[in-house]
Amino acid sequence: MPNARTPAYTGKHRRQTRGRTVSHLSAAAAAGAVLAAGAFAGVAEAATTSDFARLRICESGGNYGINTGNGYYGAYQFDLQTWHGLGLAGRPDQASRATQDAAARTLQAQRGWGPWPVCSRKLGLRGSASTASRSLRRAPLSGFHANLTFRPVKAPAFPGVRFTTALVGSVRPDVRKWQAQMARRGWVITVDGRYGPKSAAVARSFERQQHINGAGVVGVVAWRLAWEAPTS
Repeated sequence: MPNARTPAYTGKHRRQTRGRTVSHLSAAAAAGAVLAAGAFAGVAEAATTSDFARLRICESGGNYGINTGNGYYGAYQFDLQTWHGLGLAGRPDQASRATQDAAARTLQAQRGWGPWPVCSRKLGLRGSASTASRSLRRAPLSGFHANLTFRPVKAPAFPGVRFTTALVGSVRPDVRKWQAQMARRGWVITVDGRYGPKSAAVARSFERQQHINGAGVVGVVAWRLAWEAPTS
């Protein structure tokens, strides 16, 4: 998608319209991002290094630190929702080159070249998600029996606290609300207001089902999809 403020570049990363998820990148978050890059290594080998190099030039002129204020960041012009949906913190333009490269490879493995519609068309990049990624999406999800009577509704306001297992020692009404919603969707989950390992396991499986990588942490996107995503 061309942008008037970056006329030299013809491409633009586009978020997936059905939705999958800001602070400055702290030292801890940066370390986590680098670790995530290591976890992403080796993904999407069918797409060559040259493909991604050409994509970077088209999207941003190859500038890993670019931030023009248009809502897209870094060499591959990620939006924040997609970036955070990959389990990465902060902003793409604040991440290392290795992390941005790995994130682009992971996204391409999951969704093909579709997230970069203009540049992939211009560069002749074709191909869908990797076989491994498609197999992961088809894998059966334990503890889930789709409630076929479930109807998506607008999600309530996000409580402002991401659910992690660090909350297991407290009983929270917002956690109870999320657990009850997941139970309505068909997940086998204890509705007790405690976000422990079993709740995190449900969250991980749900995120995998919805093609997002939240590592079992319920953030803004996973919270919204609990109410708004249709069952499958």
